Amino acid sequence: MLELYYLEEADSICSNRAVMTLNEKGINDWVPHKIVLMNGDQFTPEYQKLNPKSQVPTLIHNGKAIRESSIICRYIDGLKITPALTPDDPVERAYMDEWIKDCDESGYQATASINFVTKFRLAVSIEKMEARWKQVTDIDRIHRQQSCIREGLDSLYVLRAVGAWERIFTKAEKSLSDGRPWIMGNDISLVETTHAPFIKVLDLLRLLDIWMDGRPHLQAWWERVKLRDSYKALEEYPGQSDDDDAPHAMAGRKVVSKFEELLDNYRKMMPKS
Repeated sequence: MLELYYLEEADSICSNRAVMTLNEKGINDWVPHKIVLMNGDQFTPEYQKLNPKSQVPTLIHNGKAIRESSIICRYIDGLKITPALTPDDPVERAYMDEWIKDCDESGYQATASINFVTKFRLAVSIEKMEARWKQVTDIDRIHRQQSCIREGLDSLYVLRAVGAWERIFTKAEKSLSDGRPWIMGNDISLVETTHAPFIKVLDLLRLLDIWMDGRPHLQAWWERVKLRDSYKALEEYPGQSDDDDAPHAMAGRKVVSKFEELLDNYRKMMPKS
């Protein structure tokens, strides 16, 4: 039996990685267990037995817990031979792993920081955040979140986030410039299912265009991603809205000019390639 403890929210970057991968593999017979972070579901003794770090998602397969979103995605890909989301060639697999590692290390922190300095900062009271921080055991996560909430756009984490996505998108545009439809070539892979939920948050915030501008191959790739049924399923989740008055859109609109300024400053600081 396959079970998934996850957040069913449009901006749940890690949970949506697992869900999108399940969808791409055509695995539909899994049991959902919905977690609500602001209710503290992840801190209950029952959940901590499955995931001692109180992180979400957690995949349970025949009673065994699989943790960490990118590891979960790889595990899901191994459950069925087809459609394969991992290249056959070992060198190409190594390149795919490099993409995912970069997203894990840089893309995650960047997206989380941007989401916290925009939507969370406007929509969640400081009292709720203070109560949540008392239960978080990851000191780096606490520091990042507190900096984004308390310092806002002046937080160094925000500039780092802008730079992280600039670097990732620059690399993606270069890879796609040879005409390939997907990052790894002719077939969609775990690169897409691990990156798309992160980029989706930038899109919800109406901030994505500041990086997409001038990158035609990246723009075309993103349009292809959004046409996948695996991605469309995420658009049914709470928080998804094309309405300019939606919380994400309103939060992003308030800061878009500052993000454009930060990106411009970052590009001036970086050496020309």
